[in-house]
Amino acid sequence: MSAQFYNNPSNCVDEAIAALVRLNPHIRQLGTLPCVLRTNLDPGKVALISGGGSGHEPAHCGFVARGMLSGAVAGRVFASPSANIILSLIDAVTGPAGCLVIVKNYTGDRLTFGIAVEKARARGLNVELIVAGDDVTLLGKDNTSGARGLCGTLFLHKILGAAAEEGKSLDELMSVAREMVNGRIRTAGVAAGPCVPPGREPSFTLPPGVIEFGVGIHGEAGAVRSNTLQCSDVVFKLLEYLQSSDNEKCKRIDGQDTCDRKAIIVNNLGGTSQLEMGVVVGEVLKAVKHLPEFKWLSWGTFMTSLGMHGVSMSTLDLTGKPEWEQWLNEKTDCENWRGFVDLEVPVPDPVTHAGCGEEKWVVERHNPTIDMILGCVWRDLRAACEDLDELDRAVGDGDCGSTVDHFLSQLPTALDTSSLDRLLGHLATIVESHMGGSSGALYTIGLTAGARALEAGSGYSASNLTVAMAAGVEAISRYGGAVEGDCTMLDVLYPLLRTLQVHQSEETSALATMCIQAVETGVLKTKSLKPRAGRAAYICTVETEGLSDPGGVLAATWVRSICRQVYGSTL
Repeated sequence: MSAQFYNNPSNCVDEAIAALVRLNPHIRQLGTLPCVLRTNLDPGKVALISGGGSGHEPAHCGFVARGMLSGAVAGRVFASPSANIILSLIDAVTGPAGCLVIVKNYTGDRLTFGIAVEKARARGLNVELIVAGDDVTLLGKDNTSGARGLCGTLFLHKILGAAAEEGKSLDELMSVAREMVNGRIRTAGVAAGPCVPPGREPSFTLPPGVIEFGVGIHGEAGAVRSNTLQCSDVVFKLLEYLQSSDNEKCKRIDGQDTCDRKAIIVNNLGGTSQLEMGVVVGEVLKAVKHLPEFKWLSWGTFMTSLGMHGVSMSTLDLTGKPEWEQWLNEKTDCENWRGFVDLEVPVPDPVTHAGCGEEKWVVERHNPTIDMILGCVWRDLRAACEDLDELDRAVGDGDCGSTVDHFLSQLPTALDTSSLDRLLGHLATIVESHMGGSSGALYTIGLTAGARALEAGSGYSASNLTVAMAAGVEAISRYGGAVEGDCTMLDVLYPLLRTLQVHQSEETSALATMCIQAVETGVLKTKSLKPRAGRAAYICTVETEGLSDPGGVLAATWVRSICRQVYGSTL
């Protein structure tokens, strides 16, 4: 079972609600019940409540605020709250104007909320119930349960909440709600991994490299599995679900199947990184450029399935409903609600200035021999990238090879190989722009210092290489803060430098052999050194014991390749 941040899984809902109330002065808890309600309820306005099982945070308690819900009730994780608890919340929030209960379409919720509503009516309270079923991925399945209620339910929370705040009657709100849930709201989701309920095993398993379309929010299986796709293809598939009009249940109650105004919510199902969400939203923005009916977009973490690695998209058909658009964009006090972006507002042009972008390098001329040698070095580096990543996953952040691979992918067709100083300078500008992380910065410093140490037009001699190496290694140590013995690339570069300084006048083949021996000895030495610099310094020594430093292995790779190509070493 995966490690989780709970004290006792059976108490996690109560603990989370207590923290939520403590940190939000605009809400309070209903006694000791798992319910929250607004502190400033107006009995002259219709109250809105929602809820269901926990595990979907911030839904539903996180949307109790002016302009959205008046109250919410939380059951155990993925379990409907009891009818008596729901009834207590209805009693607490319902005034003369009445109460509208918003329920997602799940059997348990329909039953318990339905019982509570009937009991409330028996007490003389003016209460209505609306059931939201917005999932469009399973509509072709043979079932009588109807579409599942997913993130599209939040359109009801926001629009009805704003309308209630405006003073609309319960009958008016029900009229809007009925029209919204009859084909106007659609949701489709996809996951690359399951959710893990508190104290339990993952809800389902996916083979490596597989994603699942049509996932719900309770860990249930989806509709279709697929090999991992590019993000653009995933977004296309979700939009295809949302735009489909093949199924009768997708059509609006008025029989119309076309619309000219839509809003879309891009929702994090709980475990998707913000970086991934940025890419997903970027692809949605690209796609809707070709779908002019999309006028509004919001994105964030709204309705989750614990920590499921996935996203969902929900759309609302706003055609002919300008008041819905107004309510959708009314301000609310809810901290968990991110407003909508108007997609019709032009994007500002990027800010530019004279020094913006990569330094321009004018290639003077080429040295065909050096060009050929470098081509072989790039080949050897690319072949080593996967192994470098694997090694770096054990002692660092797992991207040593990936950063090199990205640098190699950005190399221009021709480098300035006219002289050693110009080659080092040209490489420094490319590395700075396209080789990320500490390695990129350190190599930029070393290459720049090496180029500056040489006279203009310096040739490719052992003595010039020694001068450049000495300046580069010293700069890497000075700016990077590491010294020899700290288990870094310097434990490979310093032995190389000493070999060049002592033996630079040796016959080239012999010098090449000694250089290769020096770096390989340095790599071997890093296996016994305790990391005192770089990311590996923060990792338990036991985990890094006996492993070579990835930066040192990278340095040895290019040194070995150069020596073999330039000096003809047979090692």
